[in-house]
Amino acid sequence: MATTHRDPRRPGQRHDETKPQPCAGCDTSGLDALKCEAEGIKKQAEVTAGAATAVGQRRTKYDAARNLYTHAREDAAKSVEASRTLADQLWDRLKCMIDDARVVERMKGAHRVVREKLDDCGRGTGCCADDDCEFDTDVADVSIGELHARLAEAQRHIAQAEKCFDDLVIEAEQLTKRVTDAKSELAAISEEMGKDPKGTALNRLYARLLIVKQQLDAVWRGFAGPNDYMDCLCQALTCELRAWQARAVFEGAIAVAECRSKAEEERCDSLEKNLVAALLAEFDKQSTDRDAADTDTV
Repeated sequence: MATTHRDPRRPGQRHDETKPQPCAGCDTSGLDALKCEAEGIKKQAEVTAGAATAVGQRRTKYDAARNLYTHAREDAAKSVEASRTLADQLWDRLKCMIDDARVVERMKGAHRVVREKLDDCGRGTGCCADDDCEFDTDVADVSIGELHARLAEAQRHIAQAEKCFDDLVIEAEQLTKRVTDAKSELAAISEEMGKDPKGTALNRLYARLLIVKQQLDAVWRGFAGPNDYMDCLCQALTCELRAWQARAVFEGAIAVAECRSKAEEERCDSLEKNLVAALLAEFDKQSTDRDAADTDTV
């Protein structure tokens, strides 16, 4: 009796669960993405740690600033008032000693011009903190060029805020020095006036007196009181903190973008160096895919 052999591949027989399936290929790009995200997180953490140190040191100084400034201002108030009274007295005496209204008016005019030039230098009084300290930290789909531009802006704000804060936080000491210097200069002017100066010597004394009166007018640096001073100091510290936070985001995003760019370059370099192997691998893949498609249509 003849034996009948069943064709394992004839139509109608289920064999798809046991036959080898074509490999879909291994995509390792997800590993690169994960690595780059980790690089960004690491960089952001490093910048944040540096910010915590920098801002933390200034926060300690900020906490002590109010008492230092309040006491210095209270101590200076009486000296400033006495100095202004003496300056007015010397002013009247010098005008009489010069005894020429034209010289007095020309000196005043010259002083106005010089003062305007000084104002143009941007070294006036008042709060030095930047009141426009907001940052766009949405970095989704932002080009690396734009990220670098935003980082530069954040760094500019950090530098400006640090300079402002470091200058303001020693204001108690600087206020005391300004008052002492003005008092000493008035005493020196008074002493020289007692030597009966003439001509250009009188003009020089008058110029010095105009400068001292200007300094006394600006002695408080534009701050009406301790609260105004502390508000400005707080504004500088807050801006620095916001700028550091934005910088951390931007540097983290830049680290991710640079990592992805490097991974892409490495992938392309590897492809160029192994073109034959890549071609044969792709041939094998396409052949396997085609064989599987042909089998499914039988």
